[in-house]
Amino acid sequence: MNSSNYEPDLADLDLSAEEQERLADSQRPLWEVIAASLRADILEARYTPGAPLPSETALSARYSVSRPTVRDAVKALVGEGLVSVVRGRGTFVRAVPDRHAILLGAWPRHDIAEAEFIPTARQWGWTQLPAPHADDAEGQQIYSRSEFSAANRDIASTLGLRTGHTVFHRSSRWRHTTTGLIIAISSYTVPEIIPAPTPKQTVGEAFVHALTQPSFYETITSGRGPTSWETTVTARMPYADERDLMALSVGSPILIIRRILADKDGRPLEMTEIKADAERFETVYARENSTSDLPDGFDPDIHDVEQLTDRPDPEPTGRILFLL
Repeated sequence: MNSSNYEPDLADLDLSAEEQERLADSQRPLWEVIAASLRADILEARYTPGAPLPSETALSARYSVSRPTVRDAVKALVGEGLVSVVRGRGTFVRAVPDRHAILLGAWPRHDIAEAEFIPTARQWGWTQLPAPHADDAEGQQIYSRSEFSAANRDIASTLGLRTGHTVFHRSSRWRHTTTGLIIAISSYTVPEIIPAPTPKQTVGEAFVHALTQPSFYETITSGRGPTSWETTVTARMPYADERDLMALSVGSPILIIRRILADKDGRPLEMTEIKADAERFETVYARENSTSDLPDGFDPDIHDVEQLTDRPDPEPTGRILFLL
């Protein structure tokens, strides 16, 4: 047998009795076994946040395997976001960052893709960032983009459209002035719900007219109520352009929050989407309102609590940085 190509069986690895018991029923490749052992060490704080892992040479000796096998194990942990590799220095356990929250279900529900929201966002501690690779005709940076685009399969499915259907897309990007965290905001509106253009208007001009009204939401829901809201929260690994857009580190998943505005028949009219660093953000839901301070004659089984106009607008507080 060529010793340079030899890889031992699980029983031959230099593992503690506890590690042997934990991995005894595993039939996985050795790099997966080693990754599982190192993962357990990290999660059980044998290696603390910021601490280095042993070198490839040391790990190869510990597990009696080749360095490429160790390298595959470490690569898996990098992909899971547990460790990061610093060229020339080694592999380090990633620190657990402070987590902040986005509050869902707060009232009133702001049209966060609209220019009218900018003063509110600033009051909440957010600063708008320029759109990447986007300048106007005079070379000035663009901060918000509004354009017609073709819906990809994901967006089309969410809005009940066919792939490639035209949607009205508004987008912007924001950084929190205190934490430095970045979120990306998008809104996708079904074009057919915009009031028909006048004989002197194009479809685009009709959209511009709708956006200049006191409330874009009121414009697109007129005659289609009562409307309803549905919010979904998912997470996945970011695409390369999303990682650059939001300054995410390798191995960081992305949190995707989608709030869908639907008409009285449940047909989607518009979708607002927030993308955030899933390692730094989580979602919480607004507490149910107490009925002890409701006005006389108000029946919560008949009337809509959300329509009360005398309640103060909620503000982000504590670890809550944004409301949707």
